[in-house]
Amino acid sequence: MGNLYLITGDETYEKEECLQKIKEQFGELVKGINYIVLDKDNISNLESEINTYPFGYSRKLIIVKLENKSSKDDEEESKKSDFLTESLEDTLLSLDESVCVVFIGDFNQRSKVYKIVSQRGKCYSFEKKKENEIVSWCASKFSENNISISNQDVMYLVNLCGTEKQILKNEMDKLFGYATYSKVIKKEDIDKLCVKTSDVIIFDLTDSLGTKNVKNALICLNELIENKEPIQKIVIMIAKHFKSLLVTKIAAEQNLNVMNELGTKSTYAANKYKEQARRFSKEELVNMIKKLAKLDIDSKIGKIDLKIGLEKIICEQ
Repeated sequence: MGNLYLITGDETYEKEECLQKIKEQFGELVKGINYIVLDKDNISNLESEINTYPFGYSRKLIIVKLENKSSKDDEEESKKSDFLTESLEDTLLSLDESVCVVFIGDFNQRSKVYKIVSQRGKCYSFEKKKENEIVSWCASKFSENNISISNQDVMYLVNLCGTEKQILKNEMDKLFGYATYSKVIKKEDIDKLCVKTSDVIIFDLTDSLGTKNVKNALICLNELIENKEPIQKIVIMIAKHFKSLLVTKIAAEQNLNVMNELGTKSTYAANKYKEQARRFSKEELVNMIKKLAKLDIDSKIGKIDLKIGLEKIICEQ
C-alpha cells in the first residue's frame, strides 16, 4: 500500500468508495490519534500532523478534504495551492511510510498538489459516467441482489432519479428492501418508492409550460418546494434550464452539436432539451429569461415575494 494519494473528479460516489477502500486497509482508526481529517479551514495543520507520532499505532491516516472546484486559470490555481509551502512540499515528497496522506476533492492535472502526488504517490480521477454506463451499473446492482427488472424500467429509474450514483444507490436500496420477497421490481414500484430529483421536476415543469398546462406547472413548483429546495435556488434552476433551452435552440439552428454546446455527456438530457426547445420560439425563451432576471432584481429590492412572483410568471404562460 502506498502512502500518498489524490482522489478527484465529479463522481462523488466513486470518490468516496475509493477513500473507503484506503481506510479499510488501515484496520482500526481512532479519530484524533491515528486518523486525522482536515479541510480548507485547518489545512495549515497538515505538516504538524504529519510529524506527530500516532501514539499506540504503527501508522497514521490523514484525510485532506478540499471540495472547492479548482479553476483552470493559472492564477486562481496558484491561489488554491497556497497551502503547499516549500517545507510541506518537501515533507510530502519524502513522506515516511508510517504516515498516509489522502487529498480528496476537485483538482485538475495542472494543480501543484496533483503534480506532487503524481510524482510520489497515486492519483485517481473519477469523472461522471455516460448514461448507458450508469444504466449498466444500475442493472448490475439489481442482478447482484437477485432482483428481476426490465432494461426499460432500469432506464426509467435513471431518467427519474438522475445519473448521480449516490442518489441512485439510495433509491435502489429502497427498492431492494421492498422486493425482499417478490424479487421483482416494476415501473409502478419505482413510482411508488423513488423520489424525483429536482432536475427531473424542472424538466416536468418546463414540459407543462410548453403545453400551456399551468395547473401541472404549479404542481411541479410545489414538488420542488416539498423537496426542500429554497425558492431562490428554484428560480436560479429554472433560469438556467431556460438558458440551456435557448442554447439548444440556437445550436439546432446552426447545426452544432447540442451535447458539446450544453457541456453534457447525457444523450437523454440532450434529447430532452431538444424536444423541449421545439415547443418554444426563441423569443419566448428570451422573454422567460428576462422575466426571471427581473423577478430576481425586484425580489431583492422588496418589490415582490419570490414565490408569488414565480407563480405569476408561470400563470402568464
